[in-house]
Amino acid sequence: MAILSLACFLIIGGGKEVRLIVFDLDGTLVDSFPGIRVGLNLALSDLGLRHRDLAWVRRHVGRGASRLIAAAAGEDGDHDALMAAFRLHYSEVLTDTTPPYPGVGGALATLAADHILAIASNKPLSWVERLVDHLGWRGLMASVVGPETTGSHKPDPAMIEAILEQTGCTIGEALLVGDMPVDAETGGNADIPVLGVATGSCPADDLLAAGCVDVISGVPALPRWLESFNRKR
Repeated sequence: MAILSLACFLIIGGGKEVRLIVFDLDGTLVDSFPGIRVGLNLALSDLGLRHRDLAWVRRHVGRGASRLIAAAAGEDGDHDALMAAFRLHYSEVLTDTTPPYPGVGGALATLAADHILAIASNKPLSWVERLVDHLGWRGLMASVVGPETTGSHKPDPAMIEAILEQTGCTIGEALLVGDMPVDAETGGNADIPVLGVATGSCPADDLLAAGCVDVISGVPALPRWLESFNRKR
């Protein structure tokens, strides 16, 4: 299946080497799920609601904080109050509970030597920027965008389109890297290929079924994958 997907990638890319790599953040570059769970459960405690486990958080993260809060509060819950409490508590624990996956920093530095790098996240932009600065990645990124940048969330392709405009790259030069089906859907809507990372958010088979051209174990495997891909071009 991966061979067929790579063949489709060759057609989509028109024979060009990848110049722009757009990364999802949560579950792709950083392990944000434990920290989100901490912030969410503190907020749920404030409102006297039941806590959510890590597996539940993994299933509900990816389409923006409002979707997460709506699912946690339920139809009859006070969404606004829970959102306010979550923003407060998660902001307090954000940098201390969101480590990069092992080897990601080194891989980004390697990739930045020959590629333009960017981040497109459904996380509020202020949090994305705090994490990027905290992890020392600001100088590696040509563009960092979030929902506030375009007024929309993935799978709407607007964030990808904004990055293409900011960097001067074309869709034939771009690759999106993400860990969830919403990333595959975003790439499809933007007409760029998506490489899945099987970091635990979603099984590899589900990522391929969602439309990813291939799946790797994580971002540290990306430089070697790109070398192999470019040889096939």
